[in-house]
Amino acid sequence: MPELDMTQTARLPNPDALSREAAPAAAFFVPLAVLGLLLPSYSLLAVNQHLLLAVNVLALNFCLGLGGQASLAQGAFCGMGAYLSALTVSAWPEGAAILLPIIVAVTGALISYPMEALGEGFLAMATLGISLIFTNVVHSLPELTGGGEGMVLHEPIALPIIGALQGDRLHYFLLLALLAVGVYLYVCMRGSRLGRALMACREDSLAAAACGVSRPRVRAMAFGLGAALSAVAGALYAHYAGFISPNQFDLHLSLKALLFLVIGGPGRLYPPLLAVLLLETALSEAQILGEARTLAHGLLLAAALLFDPERRLPGLESLVPRTLRRRIS
Repeated sequence: MPELDMTQTARLPNPDALSREAAPAAAFFVPLAVLGLLLPSYSLLAVNQHLLLAVNVLALNFCLGLGGQASLAQGAFCGMGAYLSALTVSAWPEGAAILLPIIVAVTGALISYPMEALGEGFLAMATLGISLIFTNVVHSLPELTGGGEGMVLHEPIALPIIGALQGDRLHYFLLLALLAVGVYLYVCMRGSRLGRALMACREDSLAAAACGVSRPRVRAMAFGLGAALSAVAGALYAHYAGFISPNQFDLHLSLKALLFLVIGGPGRLYPPLLAVLLLETALSEAQILGEARTLAHGLLLAAALLFDPERRLPGLESLVPRTLRRRIS
């Protein structure tokens, strides 16, 4: 059986499929655009942090929602974009925004390809290792990265036409535009042959392989695209905040991305993004909880896994004991 021709998998869906997504996209993005115009500039700082998380949730949806790859490395990819941008923007400000997603996409694809032989549960553990390795490398190179004390960024990213990117409102709309581009790519991929091949691998990898689908190859493409999306978001946010540290891109960011994707449902487009913007905003306003907000995140994830483990987190339903799943169902 010949393998799936990868040169033919990225065709865009038909116009009818795109037109069906126009109304949900307008209902989601138009209120956010109006909100960005009405909110005072100082209020956009927290909102931009939520948009950064939403982009990482969407990036994870490429891996888990389409391909069934449970990844715990989105924080590491976001941090790679931030640190690589900080190190290269002084030498090539205009080219950093183009170079970084390519580097991280290729890196993510190369990392994903050999890990496919590990299986679903071990793949999650391997990406956990990537996240831990990234933070350890940053801590181990204080002369280059600032180590645990962090790194101050003095120069903003510059684009050929727009120029230097500065200001809360401008970065709000840049992150919102990045989220819109990610949504468009997700819709196009989901309706293409590549997306159908990814979903076939997610549902039954053996049947997909019997039909000529190369699971490592198609999943590596989705994994790399999700990594690139996180990297661009990390680069934008790093120069916007003016300071980066390994604590901003550690395992906590990856777990929060997984949390909100599980709550909204992998493979669904807008519910996970709405979960980020609504629940994370509500938790950030609950100052009385303090450090207990982390406990609230854990309880939300546990509830999502217990009440619907198989549909929401394919490949990791074994984390919930079978007897307990039967009692709940």
